[in-house]
Amino acid sequence: MCLFTAFHRRCNHEITALHRELRTAAAPVEGTIRYPERIEEHIGGDAWYLDPARCGGGCVADNGPNAYDLARLLTGDVSVEHAQVTWDAQSVDRRATVRLRSGSGVPVRVELDWSYPGEVKDATVRLADGSVRTADMLRGFPEFKGSLWHEYVGVLDDFEQAIREGGDRGGDGFAALALTEQTYRLAHPGAVAEAPTTQEVPAP
Repeated sequence: MCLFTAFHRRCNHEITALHRELRTAAAPVEGTIRYPERIEEHIGGDAWYLDPARCGGGCVADNGPNAYDLARLLTGDVSVEHAQVTWDAQSVDRRATVRLRSGSGVPVRVELDWSYPGEVKDATVRLADGSVRTADMLRGFPEFKGSLWHEYVGVLDDFEQAIREGGDRGGDGFAALALTEQTYRLAHPGAVAEAPTTQEVPAP
């Protein structure tokens, strides 16, 4: 039996290149994962995305697991230190800023946004030697959702390898689920109402 969670963003060409580069680079000292988009541009007629009772949550539940998986891939196991989440009038979490920390002490900032005018998907890692490495997951894919196709191919290749090797590959999925739960649990006491404006996310 093969238990497998399909984190497609870890199969992005830019992410795999960054991950490979970090194996021989200086130790990471800080990371940032950014995942802003306007969700209405992505869901089409799937209105259940905006119904927390049906889908379990908003940007944290939907985009958080992929972002958390990238944080773990690039810096090692992480835990949630602080989370600030913005809910709208329909109780959909539209924005979140989450501060993670790896087991070796590396801080990782995760920025999630469902109200951003456009789309940004990137990961930045600052290293102990002062250099900064960035992976822009949308680079080279100007068409809408264009990056997804090669990522899905990577998922299928990874799944095929997992079947050949056997064993349980479910740990990554459970870890992302735990981080998502930690985010909601820490954020609810400090919940804030959504502001009417959206701030542009600058390039790294």
